[in-house]
Amino acid sequence: MDWFWKALLTAGSVLMVMALARHCGRHSAGMVAALPTVTAPSLAWLAHDRGSAFAAEAAIASVAACAMLAAFAVVHARVARHRGVVTALGCGIVGAAMFAEPVALVSSTLPTALALAIFSSMLALRCLPVPPRQALLTVRTPLVATALAAAGLGLLSVAAAPLFGSFASGLLASLPLISGAVAATEHASTGHVGVAHFLRGYVTGLLARAAFCAAFALLAVPVGWEMASLAAVLCAAGVGLVVRALSTFHTDQPPALGERPPLLRVPRA
Repeated sequence: MDWFWKALLTAGSVLMVMALARHCGRHSAGMVAALPTVTAPSLAWLAHDRGSAFAAEAAIASVAACAMLAAFAVVHARVARHRGVVTALGCGIVGAAMFAEPVALVSSTLPTALALAIFSSMLALRCLPVPPRQALLTVRTPLVATALAAAGLGLLSVAAAPLFGSFASGLLASLPLISGAVAATEHASTGHVGVAHFLRGYVTGLLARAAFCAAFALLAVPVGWEMASLAAVLCAAGVGLVVRALSTFHTDQPPALGERPPLLRVPRA
């Protein structure tokens, strides 16, 4: 497939998802930003160019990379309470990089990668600061710039595949590009409270992201990457709906500062 169409399709998918996020509150926008809008096209391109087995291995690395994304969210949200946009974003990236070695160790098998992704996401929810209640406000997402950067990242992960292998390709496709752009924008415009709302939603959405990559890794070789992609989308949607239904956060109105309720609960009838 021509590189131009790869970039165009990747940028288009990011534009659609982030345009939807602009009409949601910050917590919901965070969940949308966690979706594999860059990872999914990158895995498809890898399967097309390098084969389904190669793409499945990259998908396992993308599952484990959820631990890096969770670390990014926690460090960024906590540093944002006391420092500026550049410092918070830089510390978040460093925090994610510190998990690169554990991610590499568990990326050999899908069960260990999935266990790390789930554990790190749940732990991150406990470590993220709980912001005060606020009105439902939309995010100010830099749509075009983010979409173009996402397209470049997707093409980079495919181009680097012959040089660095499936693990590096999976990590490149999982970098916190969208979340970093939105978090920086929110930090600059609304301060650390808006960032905390967004990143709590983002970490919640990592469970759906892990479900997508895990389903793709499991099915890419047996049924082909096309059917695996469709099944992965359905799996991620199901997990996302369940997590959203059980989440303690309702309509972007988390508990007041100082309150720390259980992570998940069954809503009242």
